[in-house]
Amino acid sequence: MSKADAGRLIHIAKNRERAKEAIEQRRKKIEEETNNLKTGITSKFTANYDAVEESLKTSTVGLVTLDEMREKQKDVVEMREAQVVIDGRKSQMEKTKRLQEGDVKTTQKRVLSFAFEDEEEEEDEDDASTSLPPKKRMGMDPTVETAFLPDREREKELAKLKEDLAKEWQMLQEKEKNEEINVAFAYWDGSSHRKDLHMKKGNTISQFLARALEVLKREFSELRPVVPENLMFVKEDLIIPHFY
Repeated sequence: MSKADAGRLIHIAKNRERAKEAIEQRRKKIEEETNNLKTGITSKFTANYDAVEESLKTSTVGLVTLDEMREKQKDVVEMREAQVVIDGRKSQMEKTKRLQEGDVKTTQKRVLSFAFEDEEEEEDEDDASTSLPPKKRMGMDPTVETAFLPDREREKELAKLKEDLAKEWQMLQEKEKNEEINVAFAYWDGSSHRKDLHMKKGNTISQFLARALEVLKREFSELRPVVPENLMFVKEDLIIPHFY
């Protein structure tokens, strides 16, 4: 068994233990709620039964028949049930009344607080308008160094200056590339054959080899099927690539 499988089994076992603990806690909670419910019902029934029994004792004097006793007991139970219903409705009405009174007080308090805040804001605005003198705009001190502060006009001028310098540099580069120079070279086929060509500075090595090949084909017939890609440009001990 790999370490990953062992770790997975341990994780599953821990989850099962936590699930069992949660189920056990839920079962205990249900038992406690059931016991409390039973206790409440028993206490209510006992209190109600005691009240009925006390009422029977006070209303029954002397010897009575069984039918009379049952009749009195029935009347007392009905009266007791009616009294319980009346007491429950009365307590519910009192609770509703207290909630309504609390809502009314809360609403009045909010209205008053908003009114006070509005009055305070109006007073503050009046005081501010009457007591504060008009602000004077302060001028800039010409002796303070402000070059480090952002300035849109200065940034625009710098951007325009950079653009002008870039254009000027590009024009100089194009002018220099179009300048013609004389290139002395030697074709080597076992012996050196020196030649001269006029080329522009902006031409590539491949363009130079094409021009040199046109000149050499007039003199060397073996070069007629050759293309510039078959030639190399060597300067001292350095081979310069065609795209240079």
